[in-house]
Amino acid sequence: MKALLLIHLLLVAALYGCRELKPDPVRGFIPGTYIRFSRHEFGTEHDTLTISVQNKNAGEYKIIRRWKYERVIDGEIAEPEYKLTVTTGFYQSKHKLLRENETGSVYTFDVNENILFNGPVKYKKL
Repeated sequence: MKALLLIHLLLVAALYGCRELKPDPVRGFIPGTYIRFSRHEFGTEHDTLTISVQNKNAGEYKIIRRWKYERVIDGEIAEPEYKLTVTTGFYQSKHKLLRENETGSVYTFDVNENILFNGPVKYKKL
């Protein structure tokens, strides 16, 4: 009986030791939709990133980017340009960043401000 209790306690201790010591707030923040809008003399730009979990254990995320650009030529708005890209990225918990696989773009996150950064470019989380 004592041996069974000891085995049970060791099993519980082992399972407890396998959990994350401190949950990563960035990892939980990543999934969602992020938007960016820009207006300047050459046109307007609408940019949306949708990030979802692809493989939680591997830290893999699916990244969908929808982009629309309305160019202004000689004061007239030209036909809008659209772009859709679908790719994946891996989260690096040591550095708290998401690295996109195809282009190597690096996404960083400000959890307190609800912002995603791609270099100097800011996206606001919805």
